Amino acid sequence: MNSMFRVSILILLMCVYALGFTQDMHIKSKSEHIQILKDSSFTNQITIHFPYSDEPRLYPIFYDTELEKVSDIQLFEIKGRRLKKITLKKIKEEQVNLDYITSQKVKSVFIPAETEVQLIYKVSCRELMYFSSLPLFSYNQIDTLNYKIDVPNEFVLNHNTIHKDLITSHSIDSMHSEHGYQWKVKVAPMKVEPDPLQFFGIYKNMKVPLMRVLVMPKSYENQSTKYMNDWYFKNVLPQKGLNTAVRQKLDELTYNVSDSLEVVNIIYDYVRTNFKYVAIEIGMGAFIPTHSNTVFSNKEGDCKDLSNFLSEALRYKGIHCDLALAATFDHISDCDFPSLSSANHVICVAYIDDEKLLLDPTDPIHVQGTPVQSLQDRTILIVNAEGGDFYKVERFKPEENKIKYQLNLKINPTNDLIEGTVQIDYTGVSGNYLRRIQDYEDQKDFATFSNTFFEEILGNQKLSNLVISDVPKELDFKSDISINGKTFSDGVNRYLFIDFLPRLIDSESRETLIEGTYLNNTFNKIVTAKIKLNEAIDLFEPITYNYEEEGMSLRFTVSAISNLEIECYYDFSLNHIFVEKENIDPINKILNSFKTIINEPIVLKKLKD
Repeated sequence: MNSMFRVSILILLMCVYALGFTQDMHIKSKSEHIQILKDSSFTNQITIHFPYSDEPRLYPIFYDTELEKVSDIQLFEIKGRRLKKITLKKIKEEQVNLDYITSQKVKSVFIPAETEVQLIYKVSCRELMYFSSLPLFSYNQIDTLNYKIDVPNEFVLNHNTIHKDLITSHSIDSMHSEHGYQWKVKVAPMKVEPDPLQFFGIYKNMKVPLMRVLVMPKSYENQSTKYMNDWYFKNVLPQKGLNTAVRQKLDELTYNVSDSLEVVNIIYDYVRTNFKYVAIEIGMGAFIPTHSNTVFSNKEGDCKDLSNFLSEALRYKGIHCDLALAATFDHISDCDFPSLSSANHVICVAYIDDEKLLLDPTDPIHVQGTPVQSLQDRTILIVNAEGGDFYKVERFKPEENKIKYQLNLKINPTNDLIEGTVQIDYTGVSGNYLRRIQDYEDQKDFATFSNTFFEEILGNQKLSNLVISDVPKELDFKSDISINGKTFSDGVNRYLFIDFLPRLIDSESRETLIEGTYLNNTFNKIVTAKIKLNEAIDLFEPITYNYEEEGMSLRFTVSAISNLEIECYYDFSLNHIFVEKENIDPINKILNSFKTIINEPIVLKKLKD
């Protein structure tokens, strides 16, 4: 998330707080009656029952001005079984005018105190695909949440619920009549922490129950993927095409280049280097791109804009390309069900010699021909003229992402300081979290950050004279190191503490990880520390530890190279991207085991004269 987006969200939070939206309101019940109309629009009548409260409240109604219309707002006082209409105070309406959220307004409805109140209002939407989910959670305390969906015979409703195990009470049924089906969903919704992005259907880093929905014409029954594909393909088609100025620029970039793969690299790098990425759109603007000529003219766009321009540019140069809907690692669900709620990203897919090349022009450090890091283990929906298909993105193998630490050390005989050098090499995407920081920092600030970062990884020991080398597919660091207070002699034995060895996971400083932690990528980490001693020792049998869990392994050895040198070595392989319920215990077990190993002093017996 870039800094401008953080500022926008902070502004939104301040606005929400100022209007009173963050009150933790208790709602007795909330009902939504969604009616699918034959012209492919829909309406939603929402009824909210507020219990008695000593304090007045403000209730926000967010809506998309391009697609939705809010009407028939009514307020009633509940007296037993009777409803007495209350005169509405003036409804305050404001534009949600932020850098990355467009076409949104909010109506603020005043809910009076010291009475039970029922609020009823209607939302009409002209785009049926916009009805894509039913949240089964809320940041307010809602006793009962009811959805009723009327689907005429001309349409079919498909649904898929994620994280159902987080709901304490949940029921769904349907009834058929001569006019169509009526679906009913009743749930005691899961309560979550307030997040203003939820108002806009953006669910970042949330693991909550959600029913994904797709309503499609009867003619597409049992062809939900094809319907989603055809709808998107049709809507993107008018945004394609390149004018003369764009074609001339592309010809200039690829002059005398005939190799297709080289053409891909040139144009891919051109877009990532010369076009500004502007982040979040919502509503249909989150999925339908700006015309490719406009994107070229403005030299900016979000994921769908840049991917559409890239695909058009490559297609002009004779390379077969498609767009693909995708769900990044921080989205609420995988893109494995055809619904707009399943996706939060768009990429370009190019084909060279029948191989798929995933291209994400919003990722400045992605290397074409490798998995997109944020899409590892995720599904994408490739949109094409043949009806589309789902494709599972592979994750990197640990051995593709090497991290190597080489410490060459010696004990100073005068003060027992351990001094020497450390060489750190990242290959593959193992150092991408550092490269992303490098992209936003100047050279001096990145060097300062790196020095502090590696000192902390190496047990807060002193680094100096750090040198950084950044070459394709490698990020290397070299530094002098001074380690204090880790060895002493009692005249018979030399004691050596090795808790300065780098921790197992560079990007995580916590000794115990929590569920939901994103580990960036798989990796294989190899650490070798050679320590020259200032006095001879007896040779000893190697001290070894071996741990192996599902998706992880650790081999640790301390051995005597000679009477005057020992070596500490470990090889750690991690084949997980997330800390999840299924792997959290073995991950923390191996982290705790490693901590125990390096906290125990090595006792080296002095060699007798």
